Amino acid sequence: MLSVPTTCPYCACGCGFFLQARDGDLVGVAPGESHPVAGGRLCARGWNAHEAPVWGKRVQQPMVRRDGELREESWERALQYVASRLKGLIQAGKLVGVLGSARATNEENYLAGRLARAGLQTNNIDFSHHAACRPLLAGVEDVTGEPFRAARLADIETSDVIVLVEGDLAKTHPRAAASVLTALGKGARLIVVGCVPTQMARLAARFVQTLPGGEGNAINGLLAAVLRGGAEEGRPQAISSQEHDALRRELADVEVTEETQGAAGWIAAAKQAVFLMGPTAGRAEQLRGAAAAFAMLAAIGGAPRRQGSGLLLLLGRSNVRGAGEMGVAPDRLPGYARIDDAAGRERLQRVWGKAIPHEPGLDAAGMLESASGLIVLADDPAAVLPQGRRARAAMERLEFLVVLDAFFTPAVKAAHAVLPVASLAETEGTLTNMEGRVQRVRPASAPPGLALEGWKALARLCARFDAGREWSSAADVLNEIAEAAPRYSSVVRQAPADGWGSTLLEWPELASVAWRPNRGGVLTSPERPYVLAWDGVSDWGSDPLVAHSPTLSRDTQSERKLFPSGLVEMNSQDADALGVRAGWRVRLSSAHGEAVTPIRLRKELPRGVVLAPYGFRDWLADVLGEDGATAVKVERV
Repeated sequence: MLSVPTTCPYCACGCGFFLQARDGDLVGVAPGESHPVAGGRLCARGWNAHEAPVWGKRVQQPMVRRDGELREESWERALQYVASRLKGLIQAGKLVGVLGSARATNEENYLAGRLARAGLQTNNIDFSHHAACRPLLAGVEDVTGEPFRAARLADIETSDVIVLVEGDLAKTHPRAAASVLTALGKGARLIVVGCVPTQMARLAARFVQTLPGGEGNAINGLLAAVLRGGAEEGRPQAISSQEHDALRRELADVEVTEETQGAAGWIAAAKQAVFLMGPTAGRAEQLRGAAAAFAMLAAIGGAPRRQGSGLLLLLGRSNVRGAGEMGVAPDRLPGYARIDDAAGRERLQRVWGKAIPHEPGLDAAGMLESASGLIVLADDPAAVLPQGRRARAAMERLEFLVVLDAFFTPAVKAAHAVLPVASLAETEGTLTNMEGRVQRVRPASAPPGLALEGWKALARLCARFDAGREWSSAADVLNEIAEAAPRYSSVVRQAPADGWGSTLLEWPELASVAWRPNRGGVLTSPERPYVLAWDGVSDWGSDPLVAHSPTLSRDTQSERKLFPSGLVEMNSQDADALGVRAGWRVRLSSAHGEAVTPIRLRKELPRGVVLAPYGFRDWLADVLGEDGATAVKVERV
């Protein structure tokens, strides 16, 4: 039995485990007792991480679409075809772009960025999961100047106050939820801000319930209460006394309830406070404002106090942070430097030996709408982006779509050229979890058929566009990453060659912050008294690592069989007022459009809220439009 230490490919906690193989075939998973994150524990996704590579329909041969059908080709002829078509589009003055992935390694994402900027000469590069987390990153950066500043999972367990803005932490980030439970067992106080009374909310000492998109108002209330409490003698402060007074004046009209005042008192008195926030429903500007307010709350109420206090963003997928730090963003370079950062540009041009374009490019949705040619790495935009149906139609309209993936996804089926790459069970490289821990991915079996490790396939593509060099291993690519993003040099220096190679990135200390609050507006009106919002920001059921796992896909398959025409959830009292029962259909209408869908009753929902599971978002696309939450009228059909 072969046991290989590697990193979980699911959520951004980054648990380590052993992939087990017998005679070259994956047979199971064993937890890593000594792993600094897992600590010998795994969630259901981790325990079944071997299933998708075994049971999934795998891409094993390069393919090119001819006469409307994908036909097998050799690597040489497929690469020649891809290069010829893309160069033709560029010469014709048409837009091309690259989509990286939160499902790909750092090395693969870095080479995808090098291919885009040095090869295709475009900053049209992004990844689909960026849409959900970009407002949070921008909001934190507005306050701290560093979007990825992070507390550690271990810090949660030793804190005496935890402030959590969540969707459903136990479901989205089980390892982080376990850390919260450990802290509660030691007597910590938990303050939860959210819409639904989740498992964490039911354990909280204070639950501040909000409407979807209203988290920012609740955070402003906590911040106002902390500011009104004043600075404690002898405690280092994150902002000057003048800034403190200015913020206090700006938030003077914010209502502070007795419950909020009590929670703020705990934050102000805490010896160690940790602040956790994940993507929630709402408009991008609302989420950015909420994240900025939360970062300010963390800066004033926790970060300056002592080591162990701070803010941790609960990013959605295994390598969201890594993809961002590899420069897979239209306005960022490796190291998450801004595209207009002269030092970052000069460093990158020195490493690559080529000039790179200056202007920010298109994001994922923009590329799908405007580009003629697109390279997609281990991503399925229609399964991730909020406007899934629109993304699917956009892919079908592209003049030339190239997909590199291990699995037959809808993106593969729409492609004009397909390049088979290894799954994370069959490749080497690194992933960066949400706390900044860079960890090794190691192969336990060989890729099937003619599939190559992703970095090798991208290296061949880079060579076709005069943007490559000789890399003999993923470690060679990581060495180059350390040149392009110097913070990663610590990974090369410190990571051991065996085990998980877990290394924490270092970030500069927070010096000072400056920010002005914005206020969230009221969504509802007498004509549209309900708020419709997504429940979650990711459709795990459409992810190939879940969809191709017999164990993990059961719940999603059952729900989609029960509700083939979509679904919304509402409070039973609201249903009674409308004269409808579970399974009956209602019409939802907003300023964007309308839809008819059945309902499911959910007693813990607050009145006036209608939730749409993210996996059913296409049925509500005409109602929600571009927003994650909107006012609607609900009528019995």
